Amino acid sequence: MEVPRPGKGEVLVEIKAAAICGSDIKIYKWDSFAQSIIHSLPFIPGHECAGEVVEVGEGVKSIRLGDKVASETHIPCGQCWQCTHGRPHTCENMKLFGHNINGCFAEYAVIPEVSTRKIPSSLTFEEGCMLEPMGIPYRAVEKGKVEKEAVVVVGCGPIGQFAIGFSHVMGAGQIIAVDVNEERLKIAEAMGAHYLLNPEKEKVKERIKELTQDWGKGPGVVIEASGNVSALREALDYLRVGGKLLILGQSTNPLEVRVSPDIVFKEAEIYGFFGREIWDTWEKTEKLLVEGKMKVDPVITHRFSLEDYEIAFEKAAKGEGGKIVFLP
Repeated sequence: MEVPRPGKGEVLVEIKAAAICGSDIKIYKWDSFAQSIIHSLPFIPGHECAGEVVEVGEGVKSIRLGDKVASETHIPCGQCWQCTHGRPHTCENMKLFGHNINGCFAEYAVIPEVSTRKIPSSLTFEEGCMLEPMGIPYRAVEKGKVEKEAVVVVGCGPIGQFAIGFSHVMGAGQIIAVDVNEERLKIAEAMGAHYLLNPEKEKVKERIKELTQDWGKGPGVVIEASGNVSALREALDYLRVGGKLLILGQSTNPLEVRVSPDIVFKEAEIYGFFGREIWDTWEKTEKLLVEGKMKVDPVITHRFSLEDYEIAFEKAAKGEGGKIVFLP
């Protein structure tokens, strides 16, 4: 494909680092999700990236040639009720970079100015491409008010790994990581988890209740990042009375909830998260990276050239390691 040219309100970015997301794996496999969002081929996926601006389109005001930038996946319209009431990340007419329009798994990508973020010069390009996936777990941990709390993170893929890291940074008293992948549990430990539980080797619910006896007989915060409905169902059982269940994992499978014992009698607070609050979340995660309080090195486990994309996607599909990054 030819190097694209930026149109009105767009910038051309030379991509320096781009990471594989779970949705990219679905696109690569060309499953029903991919076919529902991509309506014409050829198409370039990828939405977690950072690079340098090499051309600026007509009307662009906030981004300049040579700026170090990262991409926000959500492209808001700026006109709908959600956008005009402080929620552009849930825009009613939203487009998605790398889903509905060509993305960043290429040497160059055109990004709308509204979704282009100038990032601090002190951040590396690899750190820059992590800002997008870091945003959702940051929001969950912030909402959970985890300081001096018992926190359980279910699912230790990159999103769960970042949730553990932010919980550690924000002063959680006890962090329990749950996953069937031992390699990912090791990364969870490096990010700050105190206890590592593998459902294939022990009874998770019983073990969590045992570990949290002194925390009100259950964790005060559970962050569900696996997308596994059975794990989500179990989390409702061991969540402490008055606790928060923060849902990041996505699934189309139905969840059966017993309203009275699970929610009403527990006074449980249940939240779902979709995307980053633009640009508030970005400012907060950038600050933690710049100050050295948050680390991404344990999460980035593999780096590949674009030419080796088949190997990279094979590893990503098998759930090997943490984040896999392309370095064009």
